[in-house]
Amino acid sequence: MKHVMLFLGMTLSIACGGSPEQKVSRESQVITKVETETVRLANVPVPVTAVGTTEPYARATPGTRILGRVASVDVVEGQRVRSGDVLVRIEGGDLSAKRQQALSALREAQAVSTNANAQVLRIRNLFGEKAVSKQTLEETETAFERAKANVVSAEGALMEVDANLGYTAVSSPLDGVVVQKFVEVGDMAAPGAPLFTVEQQDPMKVTVQISERDLPYIQVSQPVVVRVEATRNTQDLAGRVEAVIPSGDPRSRTFEVRVVLDNKEASLRSGMFARVQFQKDTRPGLLISASVVVTQGQLRGVYVIDNGKARLRWVRLGKVFGDRVEVLSGLSVGDQIITSQIVGLLDGQLVEVLDNA
Repeated sequence: MKHVMLFLGMTLSIACGGSPEQKVSRESQVITKVETETVRLANVPVPVTAVGTTEPYARATPGTRILGRVASVDVVEGQRVRSGDVLVRIEGGDLSAKRQQALSALREAQAVSTNANAQVLRIRNLFGEKAVSKQTLEETETAFERAKANVVSAEGALMEVDANLGYTAVSSPLDGVVVQKFVEVGDMAAPGAPLFTVEQQDPMKVTVQISERDLPYIQVSQPVVVRVEATRNTQDLAGRVEAVIPSGDPRSRTFEVRVVLDNKEASLRSGMFARVQFQKDTRPGLLISASVVVTQGQLRGVYVIDNGKARLRWVRLGKVFGDRVEVLSGLSVGDQIITSQIVGLLDGQLVEVLDNA
């Protein structure tokens, strides 16, 4: 009786569920359509790497040219400004009074000059009629020249006062960000003392030191790759060489190289650590898209096509170059790696390669 019951149980188990091997076999019959990329030899850059610090492309410390009390401060630290935006205003009450005086003096000088001109014309007519002496004519003409000179002097005085009035509004000399503020309302502002620090942070620049051995590979306008790990997504940024300073440091045998890079998204700040890569040469190697790499713990792998199946092959990776990564081992030229439908793909799963064309 026991043998009969055991036989019936085994029969029921097979009929209802089947063995694990049979279940896996049925799942493997699901065919996934995938796209692939053939592994080929590529020119792998041989970089020269240098480190530096991000800096503003330009920095200004605007101040005032007149002595006066601060009437208003129109910006705060961290605020973005455009060239010409007013940062601070200086009281100009005395200057307004001086302008009125200068304007009155100019009008008076102009009136005197007009009268002197009329007098010259009258004396010249009389001199033509021999009614006045030559000395009288010369004295009249001299008075007219002196009156014209007084007009020019009065105009200059008015222009000077107007210029000083213009200095009561201190403006930003560049597009940028206010990073420091040195005054408050009521403070005395003096000529030569900085009131703000404004930095132009788009573009940014990085200054690095290059050894004399690598200097021949660095050229002005050469594209470079800059990595700033403090940014949100730690990505490679495109830059270019702006200047190579021809005078080096005799102690370290290094030369200063300035690199500029866009900062339109304002993700960079002054003082960030930056790593700059210059391409020195190339060598043959295997480069694949970084997006196809599968991570499991400390292991890295890619799915390859093997007799119509997806096989997970572990690889050893090298340096990253933009959206590509070098494969040091685990792949060979001619291997077909799967580039789509990677999420959820199983080792040994049946796949159908789509026409990549």
